[in-house]
Amino acid sequence: MTEQSAKILPEIILREMTAADLTACHGLSQAVSWSHRVEDWQLAFHCGKGWVAESAGQVLGSAIYWRWGSESATLGLVIVSPDCQGRGVGKALLNTLIAKLDGSKIRLHATPEGKPLYEKLGFVTTGGIRQQQSRELPVITAPELENNCRFRPLCVEDVNTLSELDTLSSGMRRPALYQALLDPQSPFCMEKGLLLTRDDKPAGFALLRKFGRGYNIGPVIAASLDDAKALIQQLLSESSGKFMRLDVEAESGLAEWLETLGLPCVDRPTTMYKDGHPPVSAGGWCNFVLATQALA
Repeated sequence: MTEQSAKILPEIILREMTAADLTACHGLSQAVSWSHRVEDWQLAFHCGKGWVAESAGQVLGSAIYWRWGSESATLGLVIVSPDCQGRGVGKALLNTLIAKLDGSKIRLHATPEGKPLYEKLGFVTTGGIRQQQSRELPVITAPELENNCRFRPLCVEDVNTLSELDTLSSGMRRPALYQALLDPQSPFCMEKGLLLTRDDKPAGFALLRKFGRGYNIGPVIAASLDDAKALIQQLLSESSGKFMRLDVEAESGLAEWLETLGLPCVDRPTTMYKDGHPPVSAGGWCNFVLATQALA
């Protein structure tokens, strides 16, 4: 038996995920009523590495990790088929991935059902996420900017700038993610991205892209809450009538504001870190809105 394939129960094995598994993994997410499209799985797999639990050629469980630089990582898309839950499959998948991330600060977002298992594996609650959502976004007015502030469209040449600001805000280095989202030749390219400048210097950025049942705004990284609001409000003002979702940090102050704009909270995942050591942001930058709950 090799590292690529490890037996956990007589009829179930764990093996490394391949691109050929993504349709089956999408089926798993549908079985637990998650909104991910096949394309969302493809982006996740493009940026990370995963493992699956398999029996008789059928994929029964999944988990993916993303290593964002030498010190930071995230875990997500941990799913076990409802017919196979309670048999240790999820625990085995997680232990496999955690072992590959030794030395990294590992972040994940837990459902109420998954939280007890994560706690047993040494994950500690450090905060929470608010999923704000509108099935049909109401008309929202564009923000009024200060005279020294400007919006400009993001382009692929901004990959390094965005990655640097991301590292300052979260400790994660994610050039591969931004390359996938900003490159017009990429199948994962965003619908629109904005850079906010103040006195011609970056003050924040936000991306709008297709995800799940409609559209997603994120990540949103900015130097202040007001700058994050301006970026989000501008993208929302151009998106009336669309299904819109944002996964925001619970303590950021955005959730309450988005409620007033017609995007109520529909879910409250728990933020957890292995051994409870989240990174400290630098220079006042903050990751206000996640790319997704899995990618963070």
